[in-house]
Amino acid sequence: MITEAGDATVPENGGTAVRIMIGGGPAVLARPAGALLVDDRGGPFHRGVLADLGHTPDQLRHLNVLGFDPYAYAAPAERVPTLAVRLWLDQLAASGPVIDGAAELAVDQQRRLVAAIHPTGAAERLVVDVDGIPTLAPGLPAQLAPGTGPALHSFDRAAGVLLAELVRMGPAAGEAAAALVDVLDRRGGPADVLALLDRVAPMVLDPALPAPVGAPIEAIRAFAAFLRAAEDGAGPLCFGDELVQGRLAATLADSWIVAGGGDHALATAEVILTGNPAARVTVVAGSIGTAAANTARYFELRRRHAADDGGDGRLEFRTGAEPGAMTVTGTGRYAEGGVEAEGYAAAIGRARALPLAVGRLARWAREHRGQVTGSLLFDSDRQYLGYRLHFAAEGLLHQVDVTGAASWFLPAEVFAAELARQVERMGERAVPPESGSAPTDLGPVAEQAARLAAARQRGAVRESRTMPEGWA
Repeated sequence: MITEAGDATVPENGGTAVRIMIGGGPAVLARPAGALLVDDRGGPFHRGVLADLGHTPDQLRHLNVLGFDPYAYAAPAERVPTLAVRLWLDQLAASGPVIDGAAELAVDQQRRLVAAIHPTGAAERLVVDVDGIPTLAPGLPAQLAPGTGPALHSFDRAAGVLLAELVRMGPAAGEAAAALVDVLDRRGGPADVLALLDRVAPMVLDPALPAPVGAPIEAIRAFAAFLRAAEDGAGPLCFGDELVQGRLAATLADSWIVAGGGDHALATAEVILTGNPAARVTVVAGSIGTAAANTARYFELRRRHAADDGGDGRLEFRTGAEPGAMTVTGTGRYAEGGVEAEGYAAAIGRARALPLAVGRLARWAREHRGQVTGSLLFDSDRQYLGYRLHFAAEGLLHQVDVTGAASWFLPAEVFAAELARQVERMGERAVPPESGSAPTDLGPVAEQAARLAAARQRGAVRESRTMPEGWA
């Protein structure tokens, strides 16, 4: 007999439940003893096209106690080869049971927590019962469209928040709320929503409206602008990750705008400059982040390509104003920060979204009138280990731990904005940006994962709904 878990099939009374970790990278150090690791090796250390990290052995020296000696691969002031890190992470992954692939969690008809595993290259999926609390390390979330923000990271999210706010406004916005539901049911896009509001509730589009209503509308405007730019632009419009991971060629344009001031924006610029010797790049940002400005990547980029540092002049920095919603000129060129270019790569930030691997769990909770809540995880020394998601419905509670880079982006669907800001500030204190690292970088993620593994062994993982004393 076969039971169903979403569109996955689960043999009734299947085999022994397994402990599981989905996603790896440097967070693989958090894998519970004997747990099955499912990882598609999709992070920057496996799919990134750059030969070197942005850091030197001196900046990564603390990884020696975790099994990686950066000085074995580069001189103290040189950049560490990406391949060296890749080999180390592969060795860690192979130290226990591992499947190369992806996985998602679900609740089957027997209300058991299961994992649907999609091995790379396999036609069929494998479904296993999950033992204990699974661990997720999905890596960095998706990058943001220009003009949007981490909490309103997608059109669906912004439209959902707008609908909730219109309902809260009561009868005055009743017609707009009903019409918005109709548009969304017909799978209308950002332009459809804006046209609807302009027709039935123009007062809602007033830029002077308070943030609860104005913020989602501004995000929807930005999504509409992004889609228009994709249609009207003559050259490539993409996210930085597409270039960094080799999914898009730097040779598609000879002039580029890279929007963003973090290390991921710098990595995007480096990919373009190294992959296309004819390219010129302008990085547009409010400022270059302190951590990014203290990387070896930044100093090398300036030395090689910034004219005021003696470089070849193919790289320019325009700072002072954050990149806004997309603009395309009449000739199909992208415009930002007083600059025009054939290509545009967005690297302005990342989404505060639920990991994809728990999408089915979230739907199960919602469809059964349950709830999804979250808590922060710390060890006995109040060091941040990640967050825990609680999916409650039908009298059941299923939990999932999230660690690694993703744990610094608390899902807006679950956690309050103020708590997310507190976690961000905690990261800046725990990993001083002057070190050249952010909490989401290789070293800090590996250390966090090792602390989580150690705290589990000691039974010292502590949950908290608020920021502990000393961090708040």
